[in-house]
Amino acid sequence: MIHHLAGHTRDTLAAERVRSGKKPGAAKERAHALVSWFAGRRSEALDPSPYETALPEAVPAIDADGTVRFAVRLDDGAVVETVLIRQPSRLTVCLSSQVGCARGCVFCETGRLGLVRNLEAWEIVAQYAIAARHLGLRPRNVVFMGMGEPLDNLEEVLRAISVLAEPAGFAVPERRITVSTVGIVPKMDELYRRSRVNVALSLHALDARTRLSLLPVARRYPLEDVRDAVARSPRTVLLQWTLIEGTNDSDADAEALAAFAGGLDVRVNLIPLNPGPDPALRAPPLERCRTFQKRLADRGVRTMLRLPHGCSVGGACGQLSGRLRTDAGEVTAPR
Repeated sequence: MIHHLAGHTRDTLAAERVRSGKKPGAAKERAHALVSWFAGRRSEALDPSPYETALPEAVPAIDADGTVRFAVRLDDGAVVETVLIRQPSRLTVCLSSQVGCARGCVFCETGRLGLVRNLEAWEIVAQYAIAARHLGLRPRNVVFMGMGEPLDNLEEVLRAISVLAEPAGFAVPERRITVSTVGIVPKMDELYRRSRVNVALSLHALDARTRLSLLPVARRYPLEDVRDAVARSPRTVLLQWTLIEGTNDSDADAEALAAFAGGLDVRVNLIPLNPGPDPALRAPPLERCRTFQKRLADRGVRTMLRLPHGCSVGGACGQLSGRLRTDAGEVTAPR
């Protein structure tokens, strides 16, 4: 039995009630009411027992650009981070899928933690609910780009996606959900088969030595296999490229990326490196980033230069470290 309402769709909730002896019709009606109520669609008082509905403690930190980073303390004391990104035409919630991460990408704070544990589906959905209640509305865009490698926790991530997409509940369309991965090829294929979400691939380098120095996973999944996996996607794949000065921002790097993208249904997301665990790594000047972008565009590659959101509160890409931050400083949560 899933103990928290955040882990349920109408169907899973109704099935549990039928197994407990309720009639199917009454079970479906009650499941619909509970799922809608938890998502904030119904205001009447309901008794949700035997299910829990309380959300984990969340400490918000708000950047001047409107980005909100929530440090979410889970039942076992571990902390994950959730980011609410405000843009002129959209609201996006960035969710964590693990406490820590096993993949060890060198420019990512989460990778320094190692993997502590996977999150359960309800813990993932609870992050979205925290952001929605903070706003007083349900954001329509979700990205799994927080702490963790989502495809290393695929079953719980898929369950969370089902709950988020539940029409009677939060009703986030799967086409507005993006799952990021460092390139776990077999799991990419499984994700294609079992969902209609978008996929973002953390690419970052095409020279084998450079790629391996940035992404240890490159040792297991060579670029040829990763490109083939991108080609098999039934939807446009977002290629993530973190621009690092002197590492992957040259004209030759742009040419290699354009060649990789050739013939594929992809868009390139350029992300100037945010301050992170290695002070020797830094972003190129903005003008260099724009030159890189133009070189791609001139070769027919759809591309976007993403400016940072939430840097001052440690909520930007690569900065999520699983710490509670307060005005008095940082307190690392117990694991």
